[in-house]
Amino acid sequence: MRCSLRLCVGVTGVCGVLFLGLGIGAIFLFDSLLNDQIKKNEVIEKGSYLYEQWSDIPVPIFMQFWVWDLLNPEEVLQGEKPAVRQKGPYTYSERVVKTNITFYDNGTVSYMQPRTFTFLRNMSVGPENDTFTSLNIPLVTIAELIQNERDIVKDLVSVIERLAQETLFMKLTVGGLVWGYNDSLLVDVNKLVPGLLPSAEFGLFMGRKVNGTDGVYSVFTGKGDVTKVNLIDTWDGQKKLNYWSDDPYCNMINGTDGNFFPPFITKEMKATLFSTDICRSVEGEFIRESSVRGIPTYRYEAPERLFQSGDINPDNKCYCQNQACLPSGLLNISICKQGAPVIMSSPHFYLGDQSLVDSIIGMHPDPEQHKVYFEVEPLSGILLAAGKRLQANIYVKKIDHIQQTGNVREMFYPILWLNESTFIDPVNADKFKSQVTNNIELMYGVEYGMIGVGCVLLIMFIILFVKHRKRQSSTVVGTTDERTNLLNGDTVQ
Repeated sequence: MRCSLRLCVGVTGVCGVLFLGLGIGAIFLFDSLLNDQIKKNEVIEKGSYLYEQWSDIPVPIFMQFWVWDLLNPEEVLQGEKPAVRQKGPYTYSERVVKTNITFYDNGTVSYMQPRTFTFLRNMSVGPENDTFTSLNIPLVTIAELIQNERDIVKDLVSVIERLAQETLFMKLTVGGLVWGYNDSLLVDVNKLVPGLLPSAEFGLFMGRKVNGTDGVYSVFTGKGDVTKVNLIDTWDGQKKLNYWSDDPYCNMINGTDGNFFPPFITKEMKATLFSTDICRSVEGEFIRESSVRGIPTYRYEAPERLFQSGDINPDNKCYCQNQACLPSGLLNISICKQGAPVIMSSPHFYLGDQSLVDSIIGMHPDPEQHKVYFEVEPLSGILLAAGKRLQANIYVKKIDHIQQTGNVREMFYPILWLNESTFIDPVNADKFKSQVTNNIELMYGVEYGMIGVGCVLLIMFIILFVKHRKRQSSTVVGTTDERTNLLNGDTVQ
C-alpha cells in the first residue's frame, strides 16, 4: 500500500509539472505561431485574405442624414433665436471599391476609393425630394466674399443687385442640399464675375457624387513591417497638408484611411486615422473592451479635445488660422472647402461649448447617438463597427450692404448632421471567426487547458503528498508505541 501511494504521488507530481510546463510552453509557441500567421496574412498583396477585404470592402456601410428644418425664419431675421427640428434619417447604402491600385518597390500601394450611394427609402423617413427650410448657403458664401475680398469682386454693384433678389432662408430638398442643385444665384454671379466661384452647382457632398473619390492615397503594404500596414504615406501626393498655416502638427497626415488598422493593437495605443471630411487627422482613445457579434474588440472614441478651442487646448491653436479661436466644439474647414463658411462640429454641438447649444432652440446632445466611435479587433486590426457622426454648420452674421441678412444674430447655424456607420454582418462575422477568432480561441483553449490540468494535478500531488507524510508519521508513531509497550511490559515482569 505504501508503494502504491508513493507511486501515485510521484506520477501525479510528474504529470502536473509536465502539463504545466507544456501549457506555459504552448503560450509562447502558439503566440509565436499566431504572430507569424498574422504577419503573413496582414499584408496588402494580391492573394492574401487582407487584400480581398481591403480592395472591395464587403461589410455594409450606411450614410444617414438628418436635416435641420427652420420653424421661425421671419423671427430669426428680426434677431430672435432660430427654432429648428431635425428631420431624418435619410439613409443611403455606401459602396467602396478601390480602383487604380498600383504597387511600388518601396513597400507602398496607391489607390483611389470612389464611393457610390444608393437611396434606401425603407430606411428613411421620407423621399429624397422632401423639402425643408434652411439657410441660403450660396448667398452667405458670396456675401462673405464681398465683405472680405472686395478687390477680387470687380463688379461689386452688379453682384449686390443680384443678391437683392435672394432671401437668407429658402426651401430645399434633402437630395439637393446633400448632392447638389443648380443655383440661379451662382449662375448669374459667375456670368457677372467669371472665375469667382468654382461652380454654378451647390451641394454639401457634391464632390462625392461628382468625383466619387476623396483623393489619391498611398499607404504601406506592411511587407517587411506589418505594424505599418495601411498607414498613409502620402495623400494626393503630399506627406503633409498645406491648409493650416504651415503648422507641422495640424498639417500632419497620420494613421490610416479608417478602413482598418495595423495588427497587435494595445490598450495604450491610439487608433489614428486621416479624415478628408474635416481635413485633419483624428486620434481615437481606448475606452473599454467590447465585442461585436461575439468577436472581442477594443472600443475607441473621439476625445473631447478633438474640437476643443485653441484657447483651451494649445495643440488646436493652429486650427484657428491666425484668427480668434472658435468656441470649443467647432472646427472651421472653410480653408479646405473652397471658401464656403463651413464649420464642423459633433451633432447637436455634443461636447461643444454650452453657448452653442443655448443659441439654437432644438439642440439636444446625446452621447450615445452623437459620439464618434469605432470597434477594432485588436490582433488583426480589422474594423468591425464604427459610427462617424458630424454636423455641418454655417457661420452667419449681419453684413452691411446685404439687406437680406436683416438683423440676424451672429451664430453658427446647423444645416445637417450625418452618421456614416458600419456594423459587420452575420455572414462576414462568421467568416472572420472561422479564419481568425476560432483559431485564436482554440489555441487559448489548448494553452489554458494544459495549464489547468497541470494545476489540478499539482494540487492533487500536494494533497496526496501530505496524506502520504501523515501516514508515514502515524506508522512511525505506532511502531514507537509498540516498542515502548513491549519495553514496559518486560520491565513489569
